[in-house]
Amino acid sequence: MINRLIVMLALLLPLMACAAEQPRESFSLVPLQVGDKLIDVQLADTPEKRAQGLMFQQSAEPGMLLLYAQPTAISLWMANTSMALDVAYIGPDWRIAELIRLQPFDKTPVPSQQPVIAALEMPRGWFTQHGVVIGQKVALLPDATR
Repeated sequence: MINRLIVMLALLLPLMACAAEQPRESFSLVPLQVGDKLIDVQLADTPEKRAQGLMFQQSAEPGMLLLYAQPTAISLWMANTSMALDVAYIGPDWRIAELIRLQPFDKTPVPSQQPVIAALEMPRGWFTQHGVVIGQKVALLPDATR
């Protein structure tokens, strides 16, 4: 009996270690001008933060800006992300180059059609609700007082 218990524990310990929650990144809020709308969004400006994105969060509010040091072709997907998102791929000129929709938990990569400097992830319908369209200017305002 004790041997069985020891064997079961030996088999369960690696599984429990795998299930242990990985440390998660924390995100600062930064002001962002999108068209004529001023909002605060979470900033993901490191590879670790961009990789985590909105995964495991319960809400897409207040949104997230995935920022890159230089323009690059990117792909986004929705692994471990439970809410529907709309995303603006932002070109090197800081104008919205594309608007895409992402479905919860969809692991299909959705690539940008050109190199981008950022991607703005917002709750489904946010861009439409606020009249944001392709070609509009986006500005990161790190020194703005709110």
